[in-house]
Amino acid sequence: MKNFVLILLCPFFLIGQNYTQEFETLFLAKTYDKAIQKLELYLSKTPQDVVLIELMGDAYGLQSNWSNAVAYYEQLLDLDPNNANYHYKYGGVLGKLAKEERKLSGIGQISRVKTAFFKAAELDPTHVNVRWALVELYTQLPSFLGGSYKKALVYADQLEELSESNGYFAKAYVFKNSGKDETSKAYYKKALGTLNELACFQPELSHSAHLNMHTNSLHFLIATACVLHNTKLGIGLQYIQTYIDTISSKDNEPLEEAYLIQAQLFKLQNNSSKALSSIKQALLLKPDFAAALKEQQLILLLKP
Repeated sequence: MKNFVLILLCPFFLIGQNYTQEFETLFLAKTYDKAIQKLELYLSKTPQDVVLIELMGDAYGLQSNWSNAVAYYEQLLDLDPNNANYHYKYGGVLGKLAKEERKLSGIGQISRVKTAFFKAAELDPTHVNVRWALVELYTQLPSFLGGSYKKALVYADQLEELSESNGYFAKAYVFKNSGKDETSKAYYKKALGTLNELACFQPELSHSAHLNMHTNSLHFLIATACVLHNTKLGIGLQYIQTYIDTISSKDNEPLEEAYLIQAQLFKLQNNSSKALSSIKQALLLKPDFAAALKEQQLILLLKP
């Protein structure tokens, strides 16, 4: 049941037009307490401002304060029950809260998460992130709780209709988790061939604009694909660094795994010193990390 609550890849910082610069800066600096203080002040003057309420839910989500995040997203749904993104975020934090309270063994709790995601998908047929959430939900849930690779692929197909690149990465993800490594690798290759399709891939976009395009996990998958196929290594390093810089409680892959991917990318560039530095970071986080220890030995063998 490896981290099956990946369900919860919700990008908590999809920021509204108002207040954008102020709170984008605070969120990127991870100064969430300061953001909450400012939001409380603003909300005291305009308590039904949906942009402020959403930002407050986002801020609490980024702090892993799931109970408070749920409360603010519930307020949003009361004010606007037909907003797909509110249902999406609500489903994400419900799942995190359930995991924290050890209630995910109950079908009822999973049902609430699914209901929120299904509603978001119904309300917005073009909502990419909620379809990613459903791919991850069905991939990572154990079968006795409704997990199904077949259902995950249904949503991967929907992603492919919206965006070939997202669809290919989603299928690579599902096949990898189902033990079909060669099929996964083939989809990673197809995905790399469509990177220019991704809006977030346009080089003129700012760092924060990249983050608002999709979940951080896509950065990790892009870097993984670059390692598997020993190609676009600079791009892989760019995106794994973004994952490392912006990782939060909503992300599914642990930081030590990201450092391992980074080390492998540096190794493929024949940069042993940087590769070893990344491995060191991984082992600081998890000293018994077998894959990192093995990679360290391989890098040392290559070092002049």
